[in-house]
Amino acid sequence: MKYLVIANPKAGTKAFGGTLERVRHALEARKVVYEVRITQFPGHASKIAAEGLCEGFTHIISLGGDGTSSEIVSSIHGSEAVFAVVPGGSGNDFSKAAGIPIDTQAAVDNIFSGCRRKADVAFVDERCFINGFGVGMDGAVAHDFGELRLRRLGSFGYVVGAVIEAFRFQGFFSEIDGEVGKAAAADGKLLLFGASNGPFQGGRFNLAPDADIFDGYLDIHIISDMKPLERLFKIQKVLEGRHEKLREVNIVRAKQLLFETFTDLPAHMDGETFILHSGRHSIRIGEQEVNIIVPA
Repeated sequence: MKYLVIANPKAGTKAFGGTLERVRHALEARKVVYEVRITQFPGHASKIAAEGLCEGFTHIISLGGDGTSSEIVSSIHGSEAVFAVVPGGSGNDFSKAAGIPIDTQAAVDNIFSGCRRKADVAFVDERCFINGFGVGMDGAVAHDFGELRLRRLGSFGYVVGAVIEAFRFQGFFSEIDGEVGKAAAADGKLLLFGASNGPFQGGRFNLAPDADIFDGYLDIHIISDMKPLERLFKIQKVLEGRHEKLREVNIVRAKQLLFETFTDLPAHMDGETFILHSGRHSIRIGEQEVNIIVPA
């Protein structure tokens, strides 16, 4: 067995050097063959993981946040490589979904004491994500998190961003079909639309309480637009996962669908921001495509 540690020094708020040292110590104590490679730019983790597969590494360890893990999985899904996570990001939503401890030492121990399980991944068009995708208000919040220096607040920065966008974001029109069907698509403007593989997004938002990265489905959330004060008052319900019965909220399970937007929209995948351009986009689940180490 050969272990490749892909470490992102810019992820999250944890002390990077101390976390990496714990991983090194654990690998050396078990006398395994390993190598550490440090990411230097966005997308670098994906490149390193692809190179690692070609070089025969059997275990790929992500030391960073959901964005780092997502990049790695985008290169190794469908292979026999074993994926492990030592959470070091702001939200660590994928780690929560997999049951991986947030505590650094417990996560390091899990690499060797845990068991292997096949998890789902998901796709928007050909782009891979592991935990969550969103457009609209939550996409705008993710953009704020990076642009307004909210990252230093950790997961609470997403809450601050949500309060900002409750007053600022403009709703949008779209069309949704596929397995979700027209009945699930709200009439009029939407506030946000997204697909969840895991239950949490933004660290604290229990956006899809029943989502499960092992069940072969995506939980699609479709939320109608509402007035700014209504948005503000209902943020707490989303944080607590009590929003499903709100009249503006529709959550359905699907394996695939088509989503069409008529304007460019702020968007995110696993917390990493981009602009979803106007047009039709396919969204689908990739069942059991990555081998992940979870607590036994």
